[in-house]
Amino acid sequence: MIKKRLALLNAIFLFLLHINIFSQDSNDSLYYKTFPNALTVRIYTVKDYAGFSFSSPGRKSDITYRSNSTTNLGAGVTYKNLSANFSTGFGFLNNGIEKRGKTTALDLQFHFFLQKWTSDLLFLHYKGFYAAPESYSYELPDNYYYRPDISLNLLGFAAYRVQNFEKFSYRSAFYQNEWIRKSTGTLLYGGSVYYENINSKDSNLIPSKILGFFPGANFSNFHFITFGPGVGYAYIAVIKKHFYVLSSAIINGNINFVSSENGSVNNKKMGFEPGINFKTAAGYGGTIWNVSLSWAGNVLLVKQANDPTANIFPTSEVRLTLARQIMLKKPIPVVSNVIDGIFGKEDH
Repeated sequence: MIKKRLALLNAIFLFLLHINIFSQDSNDSLYYKTFPNALTVRIYTVKDYAGFSFSSPGRKSDITYRSNSTTNLGAGVTYKNLSANFSTGFGFLNNGIEKRGKTTALDLQFHFFLQKWTSDLLFLHYKGFYAAPESYSYELPDNYYYRPDISLNLLGFAAYRVQNFEKFSYRSAFYQNEWIRKSTGTLLYGGSVYYENINSKDSNLIPSKILGFFPGANFSNFHFITFGPGVGYAYIAVIKKHFYVLSSAIINGNINFVSSENGSVNNKKMGFEPGINFKTAAGYGGTIWNVSLSWAGNVLLVKQANDPTANIFPTSEVRLTLARQIMLKKPIPVVSNVIDGIFGKEDH
């Protein structure tokens, strides 16, 4: 799989979000230091995950499908509020993954960290999933149950207000363009909306060997829309002003509209289930170098018709980054003025 991350989508999305509530205010430099006239360059490895589980009543024979995505190597740059990244897979990073089957994917996971808000924009298209032996015991030992016919599409958006934005920032851990200097936490609140579709043009999504454990689950298309408010908390623990651990978790109360289809048969269900949005990171930050290991994602819980047990739909991204700050003697002509005109000039 070869994956390109286009900076243009990043810029367009942030431009659409630029309204008064996203304007930048001053921060407390005792807690984190910004570099308003620096160019951040980075190299990184990244791996994206997507999958889903169908649960049988009484959990007698659940099945979990996973994508077989590659680990990619990439490079990127950040200047003020704009970032551009490019990554692609290399064979030496992905030895042995072919035994689980091939997944083709377009995976665009954008995580934005403006001063007052954290937001996520997801667009995923995956085709080809496998079930490991431990999640589908009807295969021979050490074999993988592979379904090249199954595809997943996900479109989602989430935005949460950072209450203590003067002292708390995600950007050192995820953008590598700030320096976290002192421990602090913040309340988070906002909401999210997601649409997900899982389908097979060839056969049932539930394998025939275990279909008897899933009453009324004879479907080849499963899709839902889920939305609701969320509240959570984030905390950064800083050791000796340079080493940090960040943890962030938000619980959403989601209303779900679910549909499972097979030809002319369409079973629908409306329900209420929680969802989880999480981010965590650890690393080192300073005026020049930044090293971070981050994990960001969400978990959606959705029940299908005729089944009281919730199915699980997780997506996430793991990234290891080495970045360096290049201090510029003066702002980049034209580019700096355009960015300040779009996002407002930050007061540091």
